[in-house]
Amino acid sequence: MLNGTTDRAATLGALLALALFSILSVTSAAAQDGKQIYNNRCALCHGADGDGKGVIMQIAPFGPDFWKASDDAAIAKVIVEGKGRMPAVALSPEETKAVVEYMKATFKK
Repeated sequence: MLNGTTDRAATLGALLALALFSILSVTSAAAQDGKQIYNNRCALCHGADGDGKGVIMQIAPFGPDFWKASDDAAIAKVIVEGKGRMPAVALSPEETKAVVEYMKATFKK
């Protein structure tokens, strides 16, 4: 019976490791997609480093005040609806989420 228990524990451990690897791979892929979308659609104005020093215009950077005043939903809303001089950006909900996650991981200090 001990051998059967050991085999089940090993199988369970392998399945858990595979599930964790799959989750991390998806998260990593989403972050990479978010980076690519940001660089292609946002960086011209917001800057490649989120510093507000874009090629097209100079704007306020994504500093601490931005993050204190903006949760994920607020950031996503501005991306898809636009605000002020920023036009709406046609992204799917998944793409929008990927950009927000990339921004948080890269620019939030």
